[in-house]
Amino acid sequence: MTEALFWQQRPVKLTYSQRKTIALHVKDNQIEIRAPWRTPHLFVQDFLATKTLWLEKTLAQQELQLRQQVDYRQASQIPFMGFNVQLIRTDAVSASWQLDEAGLRCNVPSTSDNALLPLLNDFYQQQAKFWLVKKTHQIADQLGLRARLADIGLRKTKTKWGHCTNQGRIQYNWQIMMAPESVIDYLVAHEVCHLEHLNHSSAFWQLVHRAHPNYVQDRRWLRDNGHRLRVV
Repeated sequence: MTEALFWQQRPVKLTYSQRKTIALHVKDNQIEIRAPWRTPHLFVQDFLATKTLWLEKTLAQQELQLRQQVDYRQASQIPFMGFNVQLIRTDAVSASWQLDEAGLRCNVPSTSDNALLPLLNDFYQQQAKFWLVKKTHQIADQLGLRARLADIGLRKTKTKWGHCTNQGRIQYNWQIMMAPESVIDYLVAHEVCHLEHLNHSSAFWQLVHRAHPNYVQDRRWLRDNGHRLRVV
């Protein structure tokens, strides 16, 4: 069940469910309150009023991040593993790409205005299939955890860069290939270490440090710049 209310003339989605606490979420510049069944509407409004400063800060931050995202349909370069790769567009009958010393050559049909982004998506996915799998195997071997690794998957997600299940399945957001290589190595180390510790305990972070000693700096870089790693 959902109801609507407003905060400073912005619509707020109110969702009731079988939860025990009330919570406020902001995602993609949209505000949502999740509340337990039968929570009085007046209580929800009062709760929202107490979150004004947090909402102003969070919405401003998200709007800034949105402005910092690059529209690669207009770009002359793309980021790839720490390098700025020249983006070379060529009119063609069918869509394809090729990476060489000059840059990424994208053959784009002149009849389509939206053919470039799928090509960039495919480029990053294909690179991820090679590099993330290779790096995962290397670190798993280094830590003696290869036997626990069941599968490696790739997916484009909005909130997570990686995930590891208790069955040993690791999933990566392939857009991480837009990050510097050291940051990619940190993400791989992070997920591989979850094969041993499916938590974020001190023992987990000690193992991450063993696999990737520079993890603190690279973790911070991903936190501060991850919003830029999007093929828009």
